[in-house]
Amino acid sequence: MIWEPLYQWHIQAQPVEAELFRSQPVRRLKFLHHFGASALFSPMTHSRLEHTIGVWSLMAHFFPNDLHLRLAALLHDIGHLPFSHAVENTLGYDHHRHTEQLILHGTVADILTKHGIPPASIVAILNQDSPLTNKTSIMGLDHLDSFLRDTYYAGQQLMPPSELVRKLRLRGHYLETDEETAAALVHAVVEDHRIFLAPSFLAMDALLAKAAAHHCESTPGMKERLPSLLDHELIQELLQSKNPTSSSIMHVLMYEPHRIQVTDEPLPGSIEVNIRKIYKKQPLIGDKPASETSFQAAVKLAELDALTATYFFTI
Repeated sequence: MIWEPLYQWHIQAQPVEAELFRSQPVRRLKFLHHFGASALFSPMTHSRLEHTIGVWSLMAHFFPNDLHLRLAALLHDIGHLPFSHAVENTLGYDHHRHTEQLILHGTVADILTKHGIPPASIVAILNQDSPLTNKTSIMGLDHLDSFLRDTYYAGQQLMPPSELVRKLRLRGHYLETDEETAAALVHAVVEDHRIFLAPSFLAMDALLAKAAAHHCESTPGMKERLPSLLDHELIQELLQSKNPTSSSIMHVLMYEPHRIQVTDEPLPGSIEVNIRKIYKKQPLIGDKPASETSFQAAVKLAELDALTATYFFTI
């Protein structure tokens, strides 16, 4: 039995789930910050494992008898790099592909096969629309947990998550609720974006990625080894790096983040970050997207468009 404190419920793990929760690929998520490098200076210090347990518990709540969906939720993030998304794009990694490989080969594949679950069947779920995630604007359970968990730790929620999730239903793959709950959920979506797209938060990720890239260039074999590292292992690698750029940046991120400068115009040696990707997710109200039914939801979601911007970071 696993207690999920954010949603205030106990979920009974099936034998295969219990074995996976004890496995190294899943346990590793406890040592990866969900909020990336900004966890080094913000109150959002929750881990990828806490998010994973949250998503899994939501799936088990709504689909208690669908073991394959539950397993997809449990395993959906095991391919993340240190500090989640922070260094992924800069170093040319794809955590989705890495997740697939970890499911298809090694410890996870052995556990699934032992319990009669074809690993490829879990990968198939991750690559199609499902209650976990989908390609539409309607929210799935993966994003739901992120929005609720992030804003909870930031103290920005309108409704307690444990109350909100009990007012949700699934219409096929899509979350559905009433207008009041939709307003609280859309609020969480927008406020979470305000937090993780704040220039100071983006700067932490951008500078960590720069430090990691320089370290990989000067350290043979590091780029191949980096995906399996834990956050604290990457910190030590960079602090002790023989590349002065890497070590000096990591020192600032750890001990002097106040030195980071954010500007609207480029400065010598600055890093440019363009905000273009917005997760404009929403629930259904009845059979229509919340923004088509609720004026309040439409106005709130429109605030996301103002968050696209270009920033420059330097030390």
